[in-house]
Amino acid sequence: MEIGWYLRLSRARELEFLVGPKTRPVLEDQQATVSGWRLVVTQETDFLRAVFTRESAR
Repeated sequence: MEIGWYLRLSRARELEFLVGPKTRPVLEDQQATVSGWRLVVTQETDFLRAVFTRESAR
């Protein structure tokens, strides 16, 4: 799963991904690799809801 391109190229303030439960390490790796995003992951019934929110410039 390569979501890094979305994080790098999107101008959106928030991106939401619905992914399988085993992909959490990939999400965390992408957050560490692409700066400027905050990640919140919630467990739903059969999947994870990952919301990347762009950190505001200070």
